[in-house]
Amino acid sequence: MVRNFARRARTTRDSNAMAIFRTATTTTTTADGVALISDSHINLNGTTVNNKVTGALSETTLNTAIVQLLEMKAEDDVVDGSLAQTLLVPPALYKSAVEITESELRSGTANNDMNVYSAKYGINVYTSQFLGAAAGGSDAAWWLLGNNHSIYRFVRQGVQTDLVDYKTQRNNNYIYKGEFREVVGPMSFEGIVGSSGS
Repeated sequence: MVRNFARRARTTRDSNAMAIFRTATTTTTTADGVALISDSHINLNGTTVNNKVTGALSETTLNTAIVQLLEMKAEDDVVDGSLAQTLLVPPALYKSAVEITESELRSGTANNDMNVYSAKYGINVYTSQFLGAAAGGSDAAWWLLGNNHSIYRFVRQGVQTDLVDYKTQRNNNYIYKGEFREVVGPMSFEGIVGSSGS
């Protein structure tokens, strides 16, 4: 029971954190009041910034996202040149994402071209069970995070547990309690590009 309690505390924290990505095109908003992944962000200079890619995950759409991330204008209207660092996908896309980014040669082609994603970019692929349809997300959505993304997890209080003695309970039971406090959120649209998969 105690082991299950600890596991549920960890999974609850991770599920809350991944909710940012599950709702990135709808209710997760940045400081400008627009969805985290959108084609209508307005930076402080009044320039419209697009961090949304159209299409399912493929070599072509990944390349589009990499270029879009590199050329994205920051809040102060300067092209930041954010380097692609992490490809975040639901479990259903994990195999495809790894094949695209880590094959020695280009995946899905008869050519022997070098795979630039594994040879030059060094993009890490990560997944979470809390991103897919089973957890209320999407099996087709994906996100590319740069080296300067502004999605943070502020841990105000780590997981703390407490065993309440049976002597203080009416029915003489022990109670094992736990709590944590943290906030997860995006500060800005900078450093992230995403797609709903369509």
